[in-house]
Amino acid sequence: MVAPVAASAVPITDQAVIAETVGRATVGSDPLAWANPSTGSAGVIEQVRPGTNDPNGCRDFVTSKQSLEGVTRFNGVACPADGSWKINGSSGLF
Repeated sequence: MVAPVAASAVPITDQAVIAETVGRATVGSDPLAWANPSTGSAGVIEQVRPGTNDPNGCRDFVTSKQSLEGVTRFNGVACPADGSWKINGSSGLF
């Protein structure tokens, strides 16, 4: 017999962790570390700026990501959505 997978067993994506960290950060704040225990990835959000040309409260950010594949850097945009934060567009983060 196979037991159903509980909702809490679904791994949290790096995108979700980064988006929520950007949402909690103060615009222009010092670098802010993030870590995702579900994937083992971690990094530092180096910059958080007000989103350009967006009246919805979006924020531009730059982050590093350390994983088994190595260290990479990403630019992205995080926006408030339905009580949480989401990364808009294709940032290369999963």
